[in-house]
Amino acid sequence: MSRIYHNEPLHSVPVENQSWPSQWKPDDFQSGTGALIEGKIEARSKHVITDSKQQKIRYLVLHVRVKVAHRRKFNSKGEEIEPNMDNTQKVNTGYLMSSYKVEAKGLTDHLTQTQLQSMVSKPALEALTRKHTPAGCLAFWMTEQELMDLELEDGDTVKLRTKGDGPFLDSVGKLDTVTKEMTTMAGSGQVGVSWTDKIMTVKSQNLPDPKPLEEENEGAGDDEWDD
Repeated sequence: MSRIYHNEPLHSVPVENQSWPSQWKPDDFQSGTGALIEGKIEARSKHVITDSKQQKIRYLVLHVRVKVAHRRKFNSKGEEIEPNMDNTQKVNTGYLMSSYKVEAKGLTDHLTQTQLQSMVSKPALEALTRKHTPAGCLAFWMTEQELMDLELEDGDTVKLRTKGDGPFLDSVGKLDTVTKEMTTMAGSGQVGVSWTDKIMTVKSQNLPDPKPLEEENEGAGDDEWDD
């Protein structure tokens, strides 16, 4: 079934025309492994960056109240694998899963609010977006071209993947809060691919299928993100 794209949600988004004093190089803000993030869009802003070479790049910035975040994880071959969602796991001990014990699982990849903010916040970029960012939110950047097939509005619950330890996004997906399933996605890969498939590029054939994301996040301490 074909999708009809409507750009009405963008009509009320403020546009900022801003000059950058040197050549615009997003890669300068993308070192490190990056993060996987779930949160709610509280506001959006549009920015047209004109650099010293008169190059113009159009961005939609999502101002997100983060619910939970984990550091992206890669194996020795550079292939992305599932992060450790918590440092403990439940192990069944009784008949027909009647009881269980909690044991160590290894070092967690969960990020606290302070850790995530330290990772993605770049003062030079925050200076351009700060006035649009509600208190307690973080600003994430993605080009309008990358987002052209995805409708996003304030109040949407989204899952984000950053390109590195900075605010630029590799992918963004809209989450159905009732079914807990990804409805649409933009960025690297095809729109509509499930979130699990996006982060599980390599998985051992001997391991069981991963638990649903909402179960994996049970021990992530969501309340620490609340203001």
